[in-house]
Amino acid sequence: YYLTDGIYPEWATLVKSIKEKNGVPLTRKEAHFTKAQEAARKDIERAFGVLLARFAIVRGPARFWEKKPW
Repeated sequence: YYLTDGIYPEWATLVKSIKEKNGVPLTRKEAHFTKAQEAARKDIERAFGVLLARFAIVRGPARFWEKKPW
């Protein structure tokens, strides 16, 4: 499964955050799930930021790539 936000399509492997619908508040179970999912997403984004800072190749691996004319 992949943690996503609202911009991705409705696929079975994409898990979106649960939001309020028509002003109806979330149940305790839904609120706990949303909080845990947001914390996991924050950890993943932070870890990826460390990788980007440490290994510049991750930021732009195709920068020096040239297509050879055949």
